[in-house]
Amino acid sequence: CGDCHGETPRFGAPMRLVTYADLVAYDTEVLGELMDSTMPPGNATPMEHAAKDTLVSWASCGELHAPPHDGLIANRPVFEAGEEPPPGTTPLDITADPQSIGPDVLDDYRSFDFTGLVDQDRFIRRIEPLIDDSRVLHHITLKDDDTGIYYYAWAPGTGPIAFPDGGVRITPTTRLEVEIHYNNGAGVTDAVDSSGIRLFLGDPVGTEWAVASPQSWLINVPPFGTGEANYTCTIDEPMHVLAGMPHMHRIGSSFSHTIVRAGGTQESLISLTGWSFEAQYIYAMGVDLAPGDLLHLRCSYENDGPDRVFAGEGTSDEMCYDFLYVSPASAAQQCSGPF
Repeated sequence: CGDCHGETPRFGAPMRLVTYADLVAYDTEVLGELMDSTMPPGNATPMEHAAKDTLVSWASCGELHAPPHDGLIANRPVFEAGEEPPPGTTPLDITADPQSIGPDVLDDYRSFDFTGLVDQDRFIRRIEPLIDDSRVLHHITLKDDDTGIYYYAWAPGTGPIAFPDGGVRITPTTRLEVEIHYNNGAGVTDAVDSSGIRLFLGDPVGTEWAVASPQSWLINVPPFGTGEANYTCTIDEPMHVLAGMPHMHRIGSSFSHTIVRAGGTQESLISLTGWSFEAQYIYAMGVDLAPGDLLHLRCSYENDGPDRVFAGEGTSDEMCYDFLYVSPASAAQQCSGPF
């Protein structure tokens, strides 16, 4: 708990949980979060069931036991970019102007647009977050403002993305959008933030990577019900998939992206269960796709609220995307677009 609920709460945590007195003061809140498995969040170190059950039993005076919950399970490892940027690169910081985050701000999305970042074509070799006031910072995303394709998303626990050779092309006309989600759960009164993204730029040599975006917008989940979104595309051009970033919103439950080879055999590109909106990682893949292969994307949802949920860009809407870092860049177009 101390990763966020430390002496100075971070990443929107509303209170500290450092001493026994702190725990007693918030025992009811802690019990509720543990019982519905919203804490620890999916991007935090998992709590062993025995420890969780002990805490639930204490907080409920022995009346309750912790429900079993496996949390987020992925069949691919999280992508590791390493500590150091590629040699010969130049850092470029794109950050928010100083933002005053008032004590009542709990769910505020602010967008910042950047253009004319370079005077000639360059490759983005590495992307990493710039964290300013961690007390109120919840997550950051980076996307191409013209295509809507996401290049990167950060939440606590997410590492950088880096390309082993070459990078993603940026031109003098490229427009990038940094979106920052603020949450001042602790109600601090002096929060001013200038977080953002650091790009490491290099010469446009080597492999040119791009982001393919298999997606479905056919989402319609009834109140207190379940639903699915599906999308299938056929590979026409050979494509290497370096890594992928699955994306859904709050009522997502599971996510799968399956390869059906031209010969009929199947293999998993990525499979996630126990989806958490707070834990959206980039996963290493290292898979080659050939003409005639199929990609089948499936997103599953569980809606425990009274409102029907449709596709959309708002947090209360839903999405079904798998952002894939692929080469050659031309191959990214064959499985991208709204379907």
